[in-house]
Amino acid sequence: MNNIIFLDFETTGLNPYLNDIIEIAVKKIDSDDYYQTLVKPKRLPKGLVTYVPPHITNITNITDKMIYEDSISKKEAMYNMLQYIEKVVDEGPIYLVSHNGNSFDFIIFRKLFYEFCNQTKFTRFKENLIRRIQYIDTVLLAKLFMSDKERVSQPKLCEKFNIINEEEHRALGDIKALEHIYRILCREYSKKNKKEEEFFYNNPKEIVERLFI
Repeated sequence: MNNIIFLDFETTGLNPYLNDIIEIAVKKIDSDDYYQTLVKPKRLPKGLVTYVPPHITNITNITDKMIYEDSISKKEAMYNMLQYIEKVVDEGPIYLVSHNGNSFDFIIFRKLFYEFCNQTKFTRFKENLIRRIQYIDTVLLAKLFMSDKERVSQPKLCEKFNIINEEEHRALGDIKALEHIYRILCREYSKKNKKEEEFFYNNPKEIVERLFI
């Protein structure tokens, strides 16, 4: 089985360098197992007293009350996520898949790891996981074969492929929907390249190579 892991962060804003995470979810492909948690961010600057800005609550339905009652620290969340990945993968490359990952989720992932990587409990992940990770951004995968006029946001792809995301803009809901999107994108790209239907689904290495041509 391929070491494909779907990843999504929900955050206090749209800047991966400045805004804080409020939720993490990761899930191995074709598995019912996953890791998801709310994460306690820093308080907002300029004297504001809320963790989650109102416009983010409107989008995600994540409230300050949920953060107060159910969140864990960023360090603990990152450790648990890496431990989950370590548990579910086999030997060989690990493929981390996110939608718009190159511009958002992968930046946050790397930033979080390097924030804690020199702490003793994180050091084993450098060799065991981080050096094995390759990244697949499904926005770029979609653009390999869809027309320039077609929009490739996750909601638009869900609409195009008749995928129902019952928890849109929640990390777990988004990665479950993305898993369906990824399978369809792989199948459609295989057809375009006159390959067997499951070729790219079974060969993520080929996707990585084509994304960086």
